[in-house]
Amino acid sequence: MIAPDTHLAIILAGLAAGETICEHVPADDDCMAMLGAMNALGARIRAGRNGATMIAGAGNGCLLQSGAPLALNSPEDALLVAGLVAPHDMATRVQCAVGLNGDAVASLLAAFAAMGIQAEADGRDAIVFAGQATANPAIHDAGGWSDAAVAAVMLAALGTPGITRVGHLPRNPAGLAEIFVRFGAVIDIAATDRRWSLAVTGQTDIRAPADTRTQEDRA
Repeated sequence: MIAPDTHLAIILAGLAAGETICEHVPADDDCMAMLGAMNALGARIRAGRNGATMIAGAGNGCLLQSGAPLALNSPEDALLVAGLVAPHDMATRVQCAVGLNGDAVASLLAAFAAMGIQAEADGRDAIVFAGQATANPAIHDAGGWSDAAVAAVMLAALGTPGITRVGHLPRNPAGLAEIFVRFGAVIDIAATDRRWSLAVTGQTDIRAPADTRTQEDRA
């Protein structure tokens, strides 16, 4: 069981093979939009006991293409979902109700381009992906990136063969990486001269965190 303090946990639950139990998911517009996006991409969402949210992931990142453009409320959510759908053989439009940060989008698109992912910004309210992109591992200089942009590239790297490296992070990424590791991702953190780097292994078998409760409790 996990209590997500960011929407990243909801996205990873949608990727994971198996069912993840998320406690204390806020019933606000942002979280409902994120759960709706995961459902549209192929994850199955249902209510559990005591207000918990049960997310049955599509399994190892094999999410289905949504029938309509995905609309998210916050720029951070839009960047995260963009990182999720980018490596897959699908064309889609990730739209944000609030204007995306131009610098963050530029950094994200540059990183995706280095990975061989076809994407472009549609003004400041959406990121558009072309299908049949060929993603390749890459080394990125993440100096000045937001946490959402770093997480988006990590999500893209999970579906990309090889090891993707993100360097020159201004903050220790241990908290961000811990959420990925809980779902079985293979991530290495290194520190040099007060700067941090992440190495993300692609094509990892992402699974729901272990839940030791009984079947009756999980019902």
